[in-house]
Amino acid sequence: MKPEIEEIFIDGQFQFMEEEFEASIETFTRVIEADPSCGKAYQARAVAKLRIGDKEGAIQDIDKAISCDPSNARFHYHKGAILLQQELLDEAVESLSKAIDLDPTHAPSYLLRGQVFEKMGDEESASADLSKAMSLGKEQTRMAKIVDF
Repeated sequence: MKPEIEEIFIDGQFQFMEEEFEASIETFTRVIEADPSCGKAYQARAVAKLRIGDKEGAIQDIDKAISCDPSNARFHYHKGAILLQQELLDEAVESLSKAIDLDPTHAPSYLLRGQVFEKMGDEESASADLSKAMSLGKEQTRMAKIVDF
């Protein structure tokens, strides 16, 4: 991303953090207009749209983000989260499983998939995923301490 576009993107992130979701959507749209291949701008706009209740717009944007970068595990994670909010549990599991396939160390994907499995009544799978999320979280914390003295 060009530096001037990156600055606009950062403005959108600040707007989002200040819960100015409509403004952040407009800002992320400007980034997308300047760089239509910027998957992270579609992903950010999807999350902002979800915050204002535009679930259909959110799923369209996250699908566009995935088409820009199909190997980005976080995009698939966010799609799973959006699908969960829509109560599309099987599809959420599919997206979260894809995220885990792409990044087996992404603890939030296991955590969220475990929550989906709980909603589905699959306690065994839920327990396995929640345990894996906790294990990864502990390992990542331990490694951060080793590297960060």
